[in-house]
Amino acid sequence: MALPAALPRLSHRLPVLLLLVAALAGCATAPRPRELGQTELDARALDAAGRHAEAAVAWRSLAAQGRGVDDAAWHLYAAEALWRSAQLEAAAAELAQSPRRRLQGIDPLRHDLVSAALALAAGRTREALPVLAAEPQGLPPTLQSDWLDLRARALLAAGDRFAAAAALVRRAPLLEGEARARVLREAGRHLQALPDADLRQGIARLDAESALLPLALREARRRGLAIDTLAAAPVALAEGRLPPAIDGYHPPRRMAVLLPLSGERAAAGRAVRDGLLAGFHGETRHRPTLVFLDTGGTPEGARRARDRALAEGADLLLGPLGREEVVALAAEPMPVAWLALNRMAVTAPGSGSFALTPEDEGAAVAQRLLDQGLQRALAVAEPDDTAQRALAGFRERFTLAGGQLLAVAALDPIGGTAAQALATLAPQAGEAQALFLAARAPALRILLPQREAHGLGGLPVLATSLVQAGADPRLDRELDGLQFPELPWLLGLGGGPGDAEALARRLPSARGSAARLFAFGYDAWTVATHLDALRGGALRNGATGGLGIDAAGVVERSPAWAEFAEGRSRPVAPGSLLPLPLAPIRPSGPL
Repeated sequence: MALPAALPRLSHRLPVLLLLVAALAGCATAPRPRELGQTELDARALDAAGRHAEAAVAWRSLAAQGRGVDDAAWHLYAAEALWRSAQLEAAAAELAQSPRRRLQGIDPLRHDLVSAALALAAGRTREALPVLAAEPQGLPPTLQSDWLDLRARALLAAGDRFAAAAALVRRAPLLEGEARARVLREAGRHLQALPDADLRQGIARLDAESALLPLALREARRRGLAIDTLAAAPVALAEGRLPPAIDGYHPPRRMAVLLPLSGERAAAGRAVRDGLLAGFHGETRHRPTLVFLDTGGTPEGARRARDRALAEGADLLLGPLGREEVVALAAEPMPVAWLALNRMAVTAPGSGSFALTPEDEGAAVAQRLLDQGLQRALAVAEPDDTAQRALAGFRERFTLAGGQLLAVAALDPIGGTAAQALATLAPQAGEAQALFLAARAPALRILLPQREAHGLGGLPVLATSLVQAGADPRLDRELDGLQFPELPWLLGLGGGPGDAEALARRLPSARGSAARLFAFGYDAWTVATHLDALRGGALRNGATGGLGIDAAGVVERSPAWAEFAEGRSRPVAPGSLLPLPLAPIRPSGPL
């Protein structure tokens, strides 16, 4: 009789018990994520740190333990780590032990990524392309970047430069800084390599939302091609701002120029200011309100100048000049158009970055060799920062375009190690087609006469404008025939505010070493007032060279070319790049 008496009490508690059983059942069907063992944690940490070869050892150790459902994933992770450490055969062996059907989550896509990478490395482009045509949705950004990189390389191997450029442009937002800039420039170079007909056809296939469209239209405008199917979006005009002129002249309403007009860099700031004023006063059309603000050459001074400029209603900022100043302003979003007067890797839409850098000169030398079909070079460089930056710019442009830098030798500033430098290069003399020098005149006067003794006498020789440091016409006949990039205005080839020599006689900031900064300021005015057109693909002739803006928003400069003749620089005569003539032996004695 006790049991019936208890039934009502049990029935009253039954819903609670059923809920408890259901909760326990739910736990059984949806177990908590398993805890990671120490070896797996170590393997993940090694991969994250880029130590992929060590990570592969850890992943293979885990896979060897035989944990059932985890085996396929661990073999996959080992394969990926081996691929990233360039152990391709071992990666393929591990991947073969990772059946795709046993993988979960995003791992099937990771399997496809590694599979396509190995196929592409083995030259099996047709096998890789269908895999990489899928969208890498669901993968983390780093793996999406890898996927699009492989897609671009596969398309390039298949001969489709336009589609490769599209993949690179999609990859760019997943990267930061210089890596993003390199990818955008690579996409731009692929478009530049296309015949006109292929570029037109590619543009016709793009929809209005394509990330590649602005770059493709920009390249079409650079060539003067009329593209009717998709026109560029009209420029939105701020209140009181006139529409662009037919040549692209489109000044802002109020331009604030941020320069160091006091402090250690004041002389440089005044030279840039005077060059900019020469451009301003040389313009006969509508001009903006122009205000100069002193940064003092410091990051804090640059911030104060920026804040004042914005408070006073500037719609375009020009400057500052120092690298630290530009970095300080780049740390925060700029609410108006901005032309920085130092190098930034990537600029915001509507803005730009303009600088005279050693890297640009090195890249210009590399491009000159490539344009002449010369793809195997030797180099000599002094150890200081300017020379090494020029060498880095040469190396990047030359090798990215398929050139080979066969050997690099060091040279001390007075030429004391000239013989050793040439001896370092001599074993590659038979293969080399050109010699690049990132050094100053005193050291090169010692090095160049010794070329023939080391088998380098028959090579064309190019340098950067650094060669003019320490120049002396009485001694520089040893440099005769040496070519280097130079500002066209300083060579009397135009592009600037009148005759350079005549202007230098009247204006201290336009003579001597300040003349380059004066020309830079003059061109800064040109770029700032043609910014939209230049970003859209237009080109302008300037005092510092031909001016354009690349896909990353950085001003590209095509210099003029000078050579030494009778110890003095002059414009290079038209014609192909020839070997530097060997100087005759001159009698010793007083000059």
